[in-house]
Amino acid sequence: MPAASGFWTSFCNGVLDWIYPVKCSLCGQLSESCPCEACLTTMAGANPDFLAEKAGDDLEFRACTFAYTGRASQAVRRLKYSRSTALAPFMAATVADRIRELGSSGDLVVPVPMHVARQSWRGFNQAVLLAGGSHGLEVNTRCLKRVRATRPQVGLSLVERQKNLDRAFRATSAVSGRRVLLVDDVVTSGHTARECARVLKASGASSVGVVAFAGNLE
Repeated sequence: MPAASGFWTSFCNGVLDWIYPVKCSLCGQLSESCPCEACLTTMAGANPDFLAEKAGDDLEFRACTFAYTGRASQAVRRLKYSRSTALAPFMAATVADRIRELGSSGDLVVPVPMHVARQSWRGFNQAVLLAGGSHGLEVNTRCLKRVRATRPQVGLSLVERQKNLDRAFRATSAVSGRRVLLVDDVVTSGHTARECARVLKASGASSVGVVAFAGNLE
């Protein structure tokens, strides 16, 4: 029976692949991987890929893999707005690689949280998906919460961004003494990560940095 079951499963998967062939979520071409090799080779590495914040800042550093442009920015948008979750394993793997490269910079991975209303509408938090790669660190999705719904940061001025995030997050004592690595899909100005870092440090975190799939760190 196990052999027959395995054969039947393989047969059904083969039929499904024939009826619904795997396609790249970015360019739409048939591909065994998502993204396809052609799209992957056009993704530009972030320059710089690591940016230390000024002394005394609650957020100690920002790090990412790809520049937030071209196919990498498309991947962020497709996952977030089109629910193209086929991209998530690849994106999570790149974030995990970046976390491993950072070595002893953290011992607890915390996805940047979404408000419950927005997550319910979207069906998932993309930061949680990206935090689950093979980096070997503990992931905690409960120690940091977004307790106030906020507007998207895109298009807001610096002052508006700061006001938009005021009292939006709350952290628990579970982060006390921990070196926290925030994970998000994209980081640019760093305002969201800084506000998360502020409340994490207020709850006892010893250090906070952020790791993202893509970003513009200039």
